[in-house]
Amino acid sequence: MKRERLSYDQRQKMIDYLVHKAQEKSKPLTISIYDDSRVLISLTMMDGMHPRSCFISGKKAYTSALMERRTQEWWSFIKELGIELDAFSDPQMTYLPGGAPIINKDGDLLGAIGISGWTMEEDQQLADEAVALLEL
Repeated sequence: MKRERLSYDQRQKMIDYLVHKAQEKSKPLTISIYDDSRVLISLTMMDGMHPRSCFISGKKAYTSALMERRTQEWWSFIKELGIELDAFSDPQMTYLPGGAPIINKDGDLLGAIGISGWTMEEDQQLADEAVALLEL
């Protein structure tokens, strides 16, 4: 059986939405999209963003894809249990909010998106909104 993949059009739909929101607020963003195997498949860094935001948004997408949960939930879990993130021995992981998995209606992970540039809460909200656009 052929595995469903996150399409270019789906990725572009999320990026266009996020760039439009950022332009409306005059607040730039960096957007990373990873596939289900945690490989970067799209990176958008708007003017005004520091290059390190690519690393941060990427870690958010990577963690969401790996854990198959929003990084906001991951952050709450880590804090609740008092676990140090380095206990997972994966330097790509982060607990910073702003990452959301992209899961289809059958429960299959297609990938994840990570947002960097606004507050942690706003980054998470934007990631959640972008995924919701896909109506999976």
